[in-house]
Amino acid sequence: MRVTRNYRSAMLNQRKRESKSSLIQTALNRSSLNSRANRLQNLLGNSKTSKVGDLFNRDFISLPQTSQKSQKLYYDMKYHAGQVEEYGQALKKTEKDSIYDKARESGSTEKIVADIKSFVTQYNHMLDDLKESGTRTDANFLNQLNNMSRAGERELSQTGVTRLSDGTLAIDEKKLLAADVDTLEKVWGANGFPAKAAARAGSVEAAAEKNIEAEKSTTYNPFAKSNLYNYGSNVGSRFNSRR
Repeated sequence: MRVTRNYRSAMLNQRKRESKSSLIQTALNRSSLNSRANRLQNLLGNSKTSKVGDLFNRDFISLPQTSQKSQKLYYDMKYHAGQVEEYGQALKKTEKDSIYDKARESGSTEKIVADIKSFVTQYNHMLDDLKESGTRTDANFLNQLNNMSRAGERELSQTGVTRLSDGTLAIDEKKLLAADVDTLEKVWGANGFPAKAAARAGSVEAAAEKNIEAEKSTTYNPFAKSNLYNYGSNVGSRFNSRR
């Protein structure tokens, strides 16, 4: 088949146009990527002279791991504080059908002793959480709880519970089991140390919940595929700094 000169010319021109279009598209894509990278670079506060690859070396990239550790601490704190509040409220009740009335009816203080032991265990865990946190707010909670336990130290000792130098509580189980219902109710019921500690634990639980929510806002990953170039008026909230 004979190919005319005009046909060959048309084919060559078409190939040139396609090649030129491909080069232009490549350049545009490259420009778009660079533009996106530069916008992300500026968003993260890098200098203009830094390389795009350096974005992955920024200190805050380790933030999710740090935040996860903090969240675990606050989840533990919330749980332990909630348990202290729950057991403290149960021990506080002295009205009809309270655990003290039931103990008198049954002749056994087993339930009271079990609740006291659980209270002490969770209380000590809560103190450990507050110490580990080290924030000013949690340090204040810790100081308040230590003052409360110090003030109720003598009463607690009547039921075999001793306040140690670090503020935690220790149980002499033999002495606790030997305590009668009236003594247990006097020390652990009404508005004594357990009730006050339970009330303060409620505040600790609420503060821990707020800290959990605050930590969640720091785990935003700007390099997630769905978020890498999606930014707008809410950028500031995505890059909140840690407390």
